[in-house]
Amino acid sequence: MADDLCSSRSKVIDVDVKHATPWLEFRSLTYLDPTGATRRWDMVGRATRSESVKSKGIDAVCVFATLRKKGEEDTTLLVRQFRPPMNGETIELPAGLVDADEDPIVAALRELKEETGYVGTVAGDPSAPRGGVPAMTPALPLSPGLSNETVALVRVDVDLDAPENANPRQQLEGSEFITVLRVPIAGLRRTLDAFAQRGYNVFAGLYTMALGMEMGEGR
Repeated sequence: MADDLCSSRSKVIDVDVKHATPWLEFRSLTYLDPTGATRRWDMVGRATRSESVKSKGIDAVCVFATLRKKGEEDTTLLVRQFRPPMNGETIELPAGLVDADEDPIVAALRELKEETGYVGTVAGDPSAPRGGVPAMTPALPLSPGLSNETVALVRVDVDLDAPENANPRQQLEGSEFITVLRVPIAGLRRTLDAFAQRGYNVFAGLYTMALGMEMGEGR
């Protein structure tokens, strides 16, 4: 039986960096499987990872923003951009890398401002008790069969009646070309389906979250 083997016996015993750039490393791993046999695995790792206390070992953040305006339904922000590995445009949450020794929540507010122009405040309490919804998730692996990259989802509130959000302007780098999409939170999964039908690549984590929200509403 497969469950007779304890996967905790497995461990990486050697890492060989085959190629590196300022952003990524291609690594060849040697590891022991649960039987003690030696095996190999290829992976891509973030060369920018910081293990500082502030960054909590989180490589990147993505932001689920709730935009609120008196008399209107709540909306959220998505971003559309060309992703070379996909050779096409994607639909994602605002996101970005956490700088060295940067608090992930600070990074989330910074990335939201840079990519969308909106100024947000943290939603909820990062230390919410059981039953509460935290402002930030733990470090979550994005594609553990390919990379050790982790991301944290941060919830942010945006007050559209506040003066700082009256005329939002992006603060993009020269290499960034991002279109901001403001969409209703209600029916988000159906909105994403419509994007997919038009040929856009919808980020898996975003779609999974939208599906979970729909399931939570009993649909």
